[in-house]
Amino acid sequence: MIEKLEQYNGILEKVIEVLKNQSGPGGLHENTFLLVMGDHGQTINGDHGGGTAEEVETSIFAMSLKKPSASLPSELDTSFCKLDLDRKKICVSSIQQLDFAVTMSALLGIPFPFGSIGRVNPELYALGAGTWNQPSTSSAKCKNWSKLEEWMQNYINVLCINSWQVKRYIDVYSTSSVIGFSSEDLLHLTDLYAQAQDNWLQSVKNLLLSPNEIPKESCDNSLPIFQAQIKAYFDFLASVAELARSKWTEFDLKMMGVGFGIMLISLFFHLVAIRRINKLCQISYPSLGDYEISLGFIFALFVVAIRACSVLSNSYILEEGIVANFLLATTAILNLRHSIMKRKMLIEAVAFLLLISVLRFTIEPGLSKQAVSSVFVNLNPLRVLGIDDSHPVWIYIPEIVPVIALILLAYLLYKSTGGNSCWRVFKYFFITGTILSYILITVHWALESNMLALPLLLEGNGKNFIPRIIYAIGFGLLALLAFTQLFKQEKTLDYKEIVVIKTVAMLSAWSSTVIILLGRQGPLIALASIIGGGCITMLQNLELEAKDVTDGVLTTHPLPVTQWSLLAVYLFFYTGHWCAFDGLRYGAAFIGFDEFNLIRQAILLTIDTFGVSHILPIFGLPFLVILQHPYGQTNQRKGILSMKLSQVFSMYGLITALTATFTIICVTIQRRHLMVWGLFAPKFVFDVVGLILTDLLICFASVYYIC
Repeated sequence: MIEKLEQYNGILEKVIEVLKNQSGPGGLHENTFLLVMGDHGQTINGDHGGGTAEEVETSIFAMSLKKPSASLPSELDTSFCKLDLDRKKICVSSIQQLDFAVTMSALLGIPFPFGSIGRVNPELYALGAGTWNQPSTSSAKCKNWSKLEEWMQNYINVLCINSWQVKRYIDVYSTSSVIGFSSEDLLHLTDLYAQAQDNWLQSVKNLLLSPNEIPKESCDNSLPIFQAQIKAYFDFLASVAELARSKWTEFDLKMMGVGFGIMLISLFFHLVAIRRINKLCQISYPSLGDYEISLGFIFALFVVAIRACSVLSNSYILEEGIVANFLLATTAILNLRHSIMKRKMLIEAVAFLLLISVLRFTIEPGLSKQAVSSVFVNLNPLRVLGIDDSHPVWIYIPEIVPVIALILLAYLLYKSTGGNSCWRVFKYFFITGTILSYILITVHWALESNMLALPLLLEGNGKNFIPRIIYAIGFGLLALLAFTQLFKQEKTLDYKEIVVIKTVAMLSAWSSTVIILLGRQGPLIALASIIGGGCITMLQNLELEAKDVTDGVLTTHPLPVTQWSLLAVYLFFYTGHWCAFDGLRYGAAFIGFDEFNLIRQAILLTIDTFGVSHILPIFGLPFLVILQHPYGQTNQRKGILSMKLSQVFSMYGLITALTATFTIICVTIQRRHLMVWGLFAPKFVFDVVGLILTDLLICFASVYYIC
């Protein structure tokens, strides 16, 4: 850093030397004003995005090659002087960043930025006065005016325009903003502005008089009048800045502390609930002596902690999808290690790791918000590999592969209920309705495809007809599930079979809507979810078989639940979303509709955003439990299965709440960060909305599966 500073210091010395050599009368840089500044500072450790004094303060160097016409009045001079290492007197001034834009606008003679509430800095404005190249008009009115009084008159005129622009912005903001300012504050600002304007108008009237009509005392006592006028504008602009800071940049630390305390209480109740379920089921956590199970338990806690702590860094928030993929792949490697040691389920372990790797490298540009605008997105992978991307095969593949994936989904759905005898209404309605939706999705994609020239069918409401039918089928299936939940009595005591049917029914009812909103990537993502969830469930059974566990032992370990959560987080980014408002896929909200309706479009956008990351994973959580137990009709097994379902939901909610808690800590610490509104605040909003949605879905799932 010292070497780099010395390098740029040498560059500045050369620039100043050139300017001095050409600053004489008639020279190229006669009226040049040099300004050099930094955008921010940094700490001794190199941090430069926080809110410490070293980070938010920086240096600014201003130099006028022409001697200013007048020295600055003492009351406007805010510089402080001290002795440097050579015992020379050095005077340094300061300027608020808020005042920089309007000061530069005044020096350049351009309009002030509308959204600025800063004040023209008198010291920089006086330093640049030497470069003005216009004749003085005020001296013709008052012959005895000094250069200082002429400069103050010009400065007052600039402050008048400055104050008018700020007042106009405050009025527009107050009328258009939902929050705005209070009527008392606006009335106070109006009074200050009116008082300053009255004084300025009186001064203008005096200047408009002929030289013989100007009262002599107005010229002789102009300096105190100008000082009072400047103070009036200063008071108004300072009041606006103070009010804006109190409304826009002040944080209620007490309420932030209350919110953080509520989150800690929530985490405590999660832990108490899990422990209570363990006692009711006589379940014991793995002891430290049990090395294999303890390794997975401790490793799960470590992964959750790493995932939560990663939100404390803005760089890791930008790469959150890659972080989730890396942690998920790390857990997959641990599963592979267990499979090799036990010589069981090696295919499942390899398949799970291979799935994560394939997803990682096929969605590289979409895993990072910054990568979306990267040049690598524009590179065609086929061209990179030397394959002719104009071949017809590469045109048909993106059209055919999603259809094949839909066929596989329909086959898996049919096979999952092929051997079940209960809930015949499910077979007739849910299987038929879901497969019909898949067929309609295929037809909709075919009509939109470039391979088929069917433009007439897509005119008007033709393109919206099929998606609306799919939405209606999905809504009807959910309504039927609610009806059967309320009024149907199961004729069998096989609780596991009932939960399996309920889980498949719920996922199939949501699947068609989620798939059509995600587009042609929907079936592939659904298959990836099924494969990933199946591998997690089967690899979980590896430990159970190794330890020969029974119903009274903790069979739902934290590691599979952690993997389930990481897979859900990863799929959120895999589908092209990120935690920012420009990361919402607004086009999905208009699939099937051309006109805008707030509630309808909000529901569709919510399903598209949180479908594969919240809705489907939470309603699919029972698979982590029900596939571990043999079929049976005893009330004891039914009670244990219900308790373990509650335990899985509690673990999943705890992981989500822990991540949201660390996000709250992050935004509290980084509330003065450079990227607080561009990065940390949207991340906070998405995590809070995700946590609320997770809790609501867990409540609905608990009522649906357990009650």
